Parts: sequence; C-alpha cells; structure tokens
Amino acid sequence: MNTNEAVPLGRAARRELSFSFTGSATEYFGIWIVNLLLSLITLGIYTAWAKVRRQRYFYGNTWLDGHNFEYHARPVKILIGRIIVLGLLVLYNLLVLISPFFSLLLIFYILAFPWILNKSMAFNARMTSYRNVRLNFRGSYWGAFFSFIVMPIVALVSLGILAPLASRYAYNYIGRHLGYGTARFETRAPLKALYGNLGATIIFVILAAVVCGAIGLALSTGIGSFSYGDMGDEEFARLLASGPLVAGLLGAYMALALSYIFYAAGVRNIAYNSTTLDAKHRMTSNVGRLRYVWILVSNLIVTILTVGLMRPWAAVRSWRYLAASTGLLAAGPLDDFVDEAAPEGNVGAAEFFDIEGIDFGL
Repeated sequence: MNTNEAVPLGRAARRELSFSFTGSATEYFGIWIVNLLLSLITLGIYTAWAKVRRQRYFYGNTWLDGHNFEYHARPVKILIGRIIVLGLLVLYNLLVLISPFFSLLLIFYILAFPWILNKSMAFNARMTSYRNVRLNFRGSYWGAFFSFIVMPIVALVSLGILAPLASRYAYNYIGRHLGYGTARFETRAPLKALYGNLGATIIFVILAAVVCGAIGLALSTGIGSFSYGDMGDEEFARLLASGPLVAGLLGAYMALALSYIFYAAGVRNIAYNSTTLDAKHRMTSNVGRLRYVWILVSNLIVTILTVGLMRPWAAVRSWRYLAASTGLLAAGPLDDFVDEAAPEGNVGAAEFFDIEGIDFGL
C-alpha cells in the first residue's frame, strides 16, 4: 500500500460538533443593568461601550469544539460611527420637514444600500474571530443590489409567491461572500425546500389568524361588556359590531408577524444545512419553527409584564436556543485554518443597520 496516497474522508471521519452557550441570565443581568444606567447617565454616549460589552459576553460564551468566539470592535470607533449615522438621519428628517422635495433623497439611499450592506457585513465579520482566525466578507455592489433590492421587490409584486426565490438569492449571496481566514463559505439553498417551507408557513398563517382573531374577538367583546355601563345601548351596539373587524385586523397583524418568524426559522435551517466551509465542513441547523415562535412570543410577553427587567433572561434564552440548534459536520481538524488580511468594512454602515434594527446574517 502506498502510504503517500491521499485517503478520502468518509462519513465515519466526520465529527458532529454542536455550538453551545455557557452564559447565564444572572451574569448578563449585571452587565445589562450597568450598561443601561451608564447609557442613561451619559445621554447615550456609553451605548457604544455597552454594545461591545454585550457582544463580547455573548461571543465569549459561545463555544464550538472547545474554543469560544471573540469580538474585537473598539467602542470609540462604534461611537464615531453612531454619531455620523445619527447626524445624517437628523439632517435628512430636518430637510424633509423644510420641504417634501428632500424626500427624494430616499432614492440615493436605495442606490447606496448595497454598498452600506457590504461594508456592514465586512465590518461585523472582521470583528469576529474563532481560534484567532477572523471572518471576512467580500461582497459586490451589483450582487447585493440584485439580492436585496430587486428580488425583495419581485417577491412583493408577486404577493409572496416568489419569496422563496428572494430568500435563496439573499442567503446564497451572504454565504458565498463570507470567509474564515483564507477559506471560503459556500451556500446553495435548494429552491424546492424553500417552497416547502413557504407551504408550511401558509398553513401556519391560516391557523395563527384563526387563533389570534378568536383571542382578539374575545378581548374586544370582554372590554366592550365591561364598559357597557358608561354608554348607551346604541353606542354599545356599534362597539360590538366593530368588534369582529377590530379582532380580524388584530388577528391578521399578529398572524403575519408570527408567520415571518416561522418562515425565517425555516429558511435559516435550509440555508445553514446547505452551507459548507472550505468545501468539506458542513453547517447544520435544526431550529424548531413552532418552538422558536413560542420562545420569541413568550420572551416578549415576559419582558412587557416585568417592565423590561426580564430582557436579559429573554436575550440569553433565545441565544442559547439558537446556539444549541446549530452545529458543524467537521470533515477534519479545525486548527489548520490560516488568517489573512481583509477589508475591515465601515463601522458607520454597521451602526446604521444596528440603529435601524436591520439584521442580515447567515
């Protein structure tokens, strides 16, 4: 036997590695409350340091194969980026107040969006490392324009029929331009599976609309009955007549919000399970769509009922679940990756998405 001949890695050689999160709600509450108080005292200036502390805590407690992730962004850079973004947003709103003509500046924002997206993804990637090797992102303007401007419009015009196609382009774009050191990721989300997820989402929407509508009708009827003593018979009759309409609108809104979470969780599973690193290591995801919807809804309810004090618990709970639902089928060791120099992106672009609450990530 020729010992120099390469032996292909078979299925038995693969290692099933799971991500894990070792943080706790109690630990994070201490970080969160200090961040909140200092941010209020400094009129928001400390939010840059608060973000870095939060990210370092969650990244540092996220583990894979005995090693944790690290976050390297510097608070001063984030603060400068936020000041620039907030300044531009305030200037835009002032100009619109002066004259509606300035609302046309939105066209320039749409044209700049692909550039902002690429720079934001590049910054967030370069600020993340694992085993002292950093991630990187090298996107193209027209690729981002087609995936995140053209395709969402196509999905909207088609009344959602082409939403799986838009999701495929978006996740494939991110996966194919993401790297880990000199190695590259590759995402090939299958369209058939994405349409299967859409079909399941449609069924979920119908059931959620019925349940949410029934709850809304019961609440509106109960409130109306409670207030009967303060109004006449005719006014009360009008209130009861409007109950089904209000309940229907409320149910539709809640059903759409829940269905988005359901659909996004399914797309995440499909995209992750279709992503490879260095053409041999494969990502895995098994997020339970119904369970994830329940986690986010119950997190929101508990956070509201506790006036925000349970927000750290909710954040840790959802992060831990997503980490535990993510894995890697490793076809070899993970310590032979080599870092490389890569563009650091733009902190202002990253903070723009952070302030606007927009999240793009694989």
